[in-house]
Amino acid sequence: MSNVNSPDRKTAEITFDPHVFTRQLERNFDLDFVEETIKEGRIVEEKSQLPGKLCLCKYHGKERKTYYVIALLHNEFIEVKTVWLTEGR
Repeated sequence: MSNVNSPDRKTAEITFDPHVFTRQLERNFDLDFVEETIKEGRIVEEKSQLPGKLCLCKYHGKERKTYYVIALLHNEFIEVKTVWLTEGR
């Protein structure tokens, strides 16, 4: 990440906006996979607004689903704003 004050995705604390929990039942996603997507996912540059807002995606093979996560980068933590899934890659 380009911003010197941005946290490292692999070690940063991850918090969730209340919107994520209201969508969790509707979209049926797993928060562990959301955290894994934050830590290991690919940055989708066309949907990101660097340096403060990231869109990350990661395909989870056993579930056959791709997770897309919109997150805001704060100095000390990463805040997940919303999550959505697609079937397959």
